Amino acid sequence: MANKLSKILLENRIAACVNIIKNVNSLYWWKESIENSSEIILLIKTTDEKYQEVEDLIKKNHPYEIPEIIAFDIKKGFSKYLKWIEDETRSLP
Repeated sequence: MANKLSKILLENRIAACVNIIKNVNSLYWWKESIENSSEIILLIKTTDEKYQEVEDLIKKNHPYEIPEIIAFDIKKGFSKYLKWIEDETRSLP
């Protein structure tokens, strides 16, 4: 699933890069009990303008009823890298 979502995001220019972080152990409340699951984190590099597309795609393709989808604001970063993200997520003509 992680590879499939990553490829869809990249092929559609919704993300410039996706890191797949495997073997994450998650403990969380779900339906009145504490669950313990092995999960995968996708660190998706995109722009603020593309966020809604990322969320929509994940909700459509993810097996969880409520997948974890959160965004972090980038306060600082290497300007050439940030420009690369912008360039790679531009819609093709």
